[in-house]
Amino acid sequence: MKWILTALLIASTQPVHAGIVIYGTRIIYPAEKNEVLVQLMNQGGRSSLVQSWIDDGDTSLPPEKIKVPFLLTPPVAKVAGDSGQQIKIKKMPNMLPNNKESLFYLNVLDIPPNNPDNTGKNVLKFAMQNRIKLFYRPKGIAAVNKNTFHKLSLTRNGTGYSIRNDAANWITVTDVKADNIKINNKSIMLAPLSSADVALKNTNANQYKMTIIDDHGNYISANVSLK
Repeated sequence: MKWILTALLIASTQPVHAGIVIYGTRIIYPAEKNEVLVQLMNQGGRSSLVQSWIDDGDTSLPPEKIKVPFLLTPPVAKVAGDSGQQIKIKKMPNMLPNNKESLFYLNVLDIPPNNPDNTGKNVLKFAMQNRIKLFYRPKGIAAVNKNTFHKLSLTRNGTGYSIRNDAANWITVTDVKADNIKINNKSIMLAPLSSADVALKNTNANQYKMTIIDDHGNYISANVSLK
């Protein structure tokens, strides 16, 4: 089923309702588990129709054409107001790497209910989409925590910088600071076992404070020396 993500372009507007939220900012899928559960909550007073799907980073494809090694149920659900809904994600036979994490995304589309008070009126109605990261973690790969900083290093690369990620995890770097001044303009997503050239404001510091997001969505920081 394909939901068209458009607003009805009509004259007046209705307030955006408090709708579906996902508990958590990321999903970790350990390879040894047969399935994981994701909790949704409808914070609005009316029911919402929810469509959920997983993508591999390509947002150009409609849900029915995306091929990922997961089965998600239910793909469509009606969630009553002030109540919850669990989504079950089950891995399928796959050829994903067993020495590093693979990155996917969970999408949750919240289609707001019709308001009886607006019957016969022109309204502007929006479908709201939430999208969070889903990390498939092979057996034996460590969690993202304080120890992860031991596997991150920073080097100068000509006039720029390079961050080396020797961890088998995807790492989100939110801040890089020198002398307590933030020197990156945006968050940096580091692929496992790789290096990335990054745009950082030039500085003569030899030690930097880096902030990353751990498995639980917490922001943790530690000093990283320039090599």
